[in-house]
Amino acid sequence: MIILSIRINVPVGYDLLSSIHSWIYPDIQPVPERTGTGYFGRVYEIGGQQVAVIIHQKTPGASLLVEYSSQDVERNALRNLIRRILNIDFDIGNALGQMSEDSVIAHLVPHVAGVRPYMSPTPYEALIKTIIQQQVSYKSANVFTKRMVEGLTEPVSFKDETWYGFPNATILTETGMNGLREFGFGYKVEYIHRAASLVASGELELSSLVGVPFKDVCATLKPIRGIGDWTIRVLSLAGLGNFEVFAHDDLVIQKILGNLYNNGKRMTTKEVRTFSQRWGDASTMVLYLLMSAEVLGFLKT
Repeated sequence: MIILSIRINVPVGYDLLSSIHSWIYPDIQPVPERTGTGYFGRVYEIGGQQVAVIIHQKTPGASLLVEYSSQDVERNALRNLIRRILNIDFDIGNALGQMSEDSVIAHLVPHVAGVRPYMSPTPYEALIKTIIQQQVSYKSANVFTKRMVEGLTEPVSFKDETWYGFPNATILTETGMNGLREFGFGYKVEYIHRAASLVASGELELSSLVGVPFKDVCATLKPIRGIGDWTIRVLSLAGLGNFEVFAHDDLVIQKILGNLYNNGKRMTTKEVRTFSQRWGDASTMVLYLLMSAEVLGFLKT
């Protein structure tokens, strides 16, 4: 087998696995992402092909070695995809500066300085994952997603290992609500199936929402049953690349700030929104990094 590869340079200190593990638990995989010592991989749809991609990084700050399974892939398309989903060029300097000046959280800076916001490759995948995350712990959502990925996708063999992609909208639609119930989604089966059906039919063009003002994204998505403010805000971060909004009503961030600043009492949505203003324009990314610190095990809620 010929192993095709490209190299991608990264900013000083960029930490691939910390960035991925801020969203993906190492012990619950594939979702469809899989990680191991020094690598992260999954299947992406590139140019209509299902392509297995493995990204290696020896140490934080080292360049990325990207190996892929199809010689028909356009290298620049792959490079652009990787840079976008990893947000390699995203500047978190302002957020780290704000954290460094806050005596309560300054000790976290070395642990999250290498983190960049990891995104799903498509807004569709981000939306389905976000619906799955509603009203459950993020760890539980990973468990349900793993069941679906293994149950509905055809794996790709690459380097003697099995890699998975994410089931497309047509697959979810054709699986039907009864089939989707088998993965443990509960009442959210209706929401997942409806969203997938709208995407599969072309009635909902999620890619057209990239770069659109948040209020217009809300106007498009809120009429859809099961998609509320929290879902849209998380989708904005995880799928649309809008890092100026945050889900202030997220229970995890409310607990984090309550433990850190409010004598252990969970903050309300209004309190989170007001309190985070102390970090100015960097508030959204500071909140993101605090949640990353919690998922990575540097904070306990």
